[in-house]
Amino acid sequence: MSDYNEHSSLYENSDYPSRRQAPSRRSSGGARQAPTPPKKRRRRKKGGITAGRVIGWFFKLVGTLILIGLCTGALIACFASVYINEVIVPIADVSPDDFSWNEDSIMYYQDKTTGQYVEMTKLNNITSSVWVDYDEIPEDLINAAVAIEDKRFWTHPGVDWRRTAYAVYSMFTGKEISGGSTITQQLLKNTTQYNETTVKRKITEIIRALRFTQNNSKEDTLMYYLNVIPLGSKYKGVGSAALGYFGKPVSELTLAECASLIGITNNPSKYGPYSFSRSQGFNTDEIWSARQWNKYRQEVILNQMLEQHYITREEYDEAVAQELVFVKEQGGSNDELYSWYEETVISDVKEIMAEQYGWSSTITEQAMQRGGLRIYTCYDPAAQAIVDEIYTNRDNLDYTSKDGQQMQSTIAVIENDTGNLVAIAGQFGEKTVPFGSNYANDGHRQPGSSFKPLAVYSPALEFNLLNPYSVLDDYPYQVMGGKAWPLNSGTTTYRGHLTMREALMRSLNTVAVRIMLDYVTPEESFKFVQDRYHIDLEEGRMVKGEWKTDMTSSLAMGGLTDGTNVRDMAEAYSVFPNNGVYQGSRTVLRITQLVDGQEVLLVDNELEQEEVIKQTTAWYMNDMMQHVFDAAGTAYGLGIKGQHAAGKTGTTSENFDRWFAGYTPYYTAVVWVGYENPYKMSLAGKNPAAVLWNKVMVPLHEGLEDRTYDDPGGRRTINYCMDSGYLATEYCSMDPRGSRVASGSIFPESFPEGVPCPYHTAESVLTICVDCPVLKDDGSQTGLYYQAGEFCPEESKREICLPNFGREQVGAAVANDAIWDYAAASGYGGCTVHTSAPVEDPIDPAVDPNNPFFPNVPIPGGTATEPGGTTDPSTVTQPDPPDVPINPLPPSENMAG
Repeated sequence: MSDYNEHSSLYENSDYPSRRQAPSRRSSGGARQAPTPPKKRRRRKKGGITAGRVIGWFFKLVGTLILIGLCTGALIACFASVYINEVIVPIADVSPDDFSWNEDSIMYYQDKTTGQYVEMTKLNNITSSVWVDYDEIPEDLINAAVAIEDKRFWTHPGVDWRRTAYAVYSMFTGKEISGGSTITQQLLKNTTQYNETTVKRKITEIIRALRFTQNNSKEDTLMYYLNVIPLGSKYKGVGSAALGYFGKPVSELTLAECASLIGITNNPSKYGPYSFSRSQGFNTDEIWSARQWNKYRQEVILNQMLEQHYITREEYDEAVAQELVFVKEQGGSNDELYSWYEETVISDVKEIMAEQYGWSSTITEQAMQRGGLRIYTCYDPAAQAIVDEIYTNRDNLDYTSKDGQQMQSTIAVIENDTGNLVAIAGQFGEKTVPFGSNYANDGHRQPGSSFKPLAVYSPALEFNLLNPYSVLDDYPYQVMGGKAWPLNSGTTTYRGHLTMREALMRSLNTVAVRIMLDYVTPEESFKFVQDRYHIDLEEGRMVKGEWKTDMTSSLAMGGLTDGTNVRDMAEAYSVFPNNGVYQGSRTVLRITQLVDGQEVLLVDNELEQEEVIKQTTAWYMNDMMQHVFDAAGTAYGLGIKGQHAAGKTGTTSENFDRWFAGYTPYYTAVVWVGYENPYKMSLAGKNPAAVLWNKVMVPLHEGLEDRTYDDPGGRRTINYCMDSGYLATEYCSMDPRGSRVASGSIFPESFPEGVPCPYHTAESVLTICVDCPVLKDDGSQTGLYYQAGEFCPEESKREICLPNFGREQVGAAVANDAIWDYAAASGYGGCTVHTSAPVEDPIDPAVDPNNPFFPNVPIPGGTATEPGGTTDPSTVTQPDPPDVPINPLPPSENMAG
């Protein structure tokens, strides 16, 4: 339609004239005639709006909106088409028949003496899975599944648009959302790992279902579905469930048993006949067992089958009346036990196959059961035997809490050179439960002080903020809740100024917090731990109405929202003996699949190596953490003779958890000790985690030569002050405790050049009198002396230099080195012994050789040659000189107090 024709009717029904110009008229002779004058038209009043004009505007607006809508819709459709074709379609095609279902899968390990791979275990009981073909499945079982799960299954194209639309409607209207997934969609969920809760996931799911239905028959879809659905206990698929619950092949199931079996898949823990679950029954206050719930669900399914005309009323009544007889007691299980290591391999294979192939846990389990996989592991039987010997003997951890819990522990051992996880124990004691809680892989407990090297010390060194000889204050950082904070574990005293290496050795919370807040910052520490050591932290979320985040000062002491696990800690600590390289750990070297008698490579599990800290940082950490076994260290006496062992203890608040993370150049091992339900440990003596670490690592290193950690070189020796950490001066050697000058080996980039000690200076020099010591209340010496006065003899005076700390008081806290502070010592005042000039004794002229009359003075009682004669001076006996006290400055080791 032309623009004119589109609007002509509007003009004809309005006060406006037509905009067409009337054509000229010509006579037959061709002469032009004047045009017919237009009809006289009524003049519109100024400002008036007619109904016709409003209608015109309305249709123009509607037309414009429709045009915009069509254009926008076309653009969206184009973008959607491109998105679906380029993003969704490439990941949409799925075939659950990607591997053989008829070949056992086997784990292998390498015999170190021969280099040959030896069978470790045959994976025939990860899950009970018996594949059944479509013609083996009873019609009643097929109808039961369709009736309760997807009643339009036989007619829809893989997606039930009615159910999908209603689910969307329910979501937007706030109504209860019923399941919109079809059997096809459920199958694809069970066979893939794609479980994002996003629009993309839903679109992908729909496209996958449509394409799957195009490529597979409905019968095949049902066969796949019924072979992979979880049916409680260890059973995956109706083949194994029929045998496990009813002791018969699936083809022999009755209608009642078919409905019972299908009823489990909705909620296996609730409806599974062997489940321990108990909950309030339907429309009753009675508590039902899982078997009562299974019977209820069975009758719901039978009722749906009746309504959809799959069964008759007689068949329904007969099935409802039939007693369900299960082959085991409720809660019964005949599961085969795998070792902690084997279960860890199974878990790792699931993760690997999900990441590389998108397989779901269900499909991977079935592949490991009957998929012909060949899994080559990193298992070390000698290392695992050592761990098993220690961890199955309760005498090695014989503690029971007051509430009756036996103490638990877990360990993970990594070979540093390869990243192989060579041994593991998920719990302490004999293993009795299949696939139970493995605290090494899945536990999440607070790491306490064992986190300090990761969150505080290594980042401070990495960024050259501090060095091992930097001096920090073991003193509270602030007042929190009316009390000085933080406290150190096991003590209420503070040592004052000490080096970073000593603070790490003693595991001082005060210093860790000071480094975090004054140097590293919580934000940088959070990022450092996540990015460098690959330990997941909580950025922030609400927990029971309270905002929780790990980006706080608590991170310095290992106070995490969700805690961490032993294997993650072992992977992080292995960075230090590996020269700053992170590689994680592995239990699997490669995975192949047996196809037509030949092994086809599926996975080559090479670890990626990433340098996350500098070699110099790693060297510092290795050097410092070796001192944890020293007499003043927190793991004293638990090192490994003949090996350069290093590590760090960890204790959490209220003593709920104890850790030890330690290593040698050969192995890294981390141990956690605590109770399953957190409970305060009342233990005396050494850290039990460090004790277990020692019991495992000592035999593990038997016969291994001593190796040192790689040295990047380039260090130089510096003389520093033990009170400030800066370059020592002559004043640092004048400290009354003795010289405060020490030497250390350091990388030049981490030491401040040309900065002298700011504490020992000329301004803090005092002259003291060694005859006037400052005494304690009990009369013992402090090691300090009062300042010399004008009457103190020169031989009693000494010059000393005290450090001028300038420490700000925090609450009532007092540091042990406070008495040596210049401000405190200078306030003691002057000598109280020499308070006046000495009084001279009168001199007898008869014995004074300086007396000019000395030779002619008769000596009373002397022998004279004649009256009034003189005495021979050589015959005079001189008296002994008086006793004069000598008070030299005592040695420095006797002045510490």
